[in-house]
Amino acid sequence: MLQRKIFFISALWAGLFFNGTAMAQETNADCDGAKQYLADQYSRSDPENNEKYYKIWSSAQCVNYRKKAELSVDSAIAANEQFIRSLSQDYDARLATIPAICKPIVEKRWSEASEKFRSEQKKPELLTSCIRNQSHALRAEYLNRLNEESEAQFLEKQRLNIEQIAADKKADAERKAAYEMKMDEWRDAVSRCKAGEIQYCSPGY
Repeated sequence: MLQRKIFFISALWAGLFFNGTAMAQETNADCDGAKQYLADQYSRSDPENNEKYYKIWSSAQCVNYRKKAELSVDSAIAANEQFIRSLSQDYDARLATIPAICKPIVEKRWSEASEKFRSEQKKPELLTSCIRNQSHALRAEYLNRLNEESEAQFLEKQRLNIEQIAADKKADAERKAAYEMKMDEWRDAVSRCKAGEIQYCSPGY
């Protein structure tokens, strides 16, 4: 299930560069490769590769690719959030804290960035990307927990059902045993009555 520690270094870069939404079934190897490099392999000691992959990731082709992916998951995100809100009262409160979490992350990245990076980027867009990524991680956290709770509830219900079935079978067996005992007593009384033991001929038997 989907829990991730979003403050690891790779996730920090993902929070700054990517919107955090799931990609559609359509793929683009160049865009995905550039995204993977920037998220996992970005290094200050390798500026040439940083520049190369950033140019690919920020190209019009990759921007359009990400926009199409966003559109394809909008309805799924809305459905997930509706499901989460129906079961979790604190979800919106935690969503509201995300901008405050992202602001220092973006400020730190901006303060450490090169002049070239700053000239090519817009701080508000970095903040928006971080908020999207953090929101996605929060959705994943809640869905994970709700799925685990749902599974636990199902297993508990299954356990109780098994116990109930066993208890019903035991009670049924006890009822049958009591009935057979009563029938044995009745048959014995009938037999004795026929043999002349008058006391066994009373209605009580």
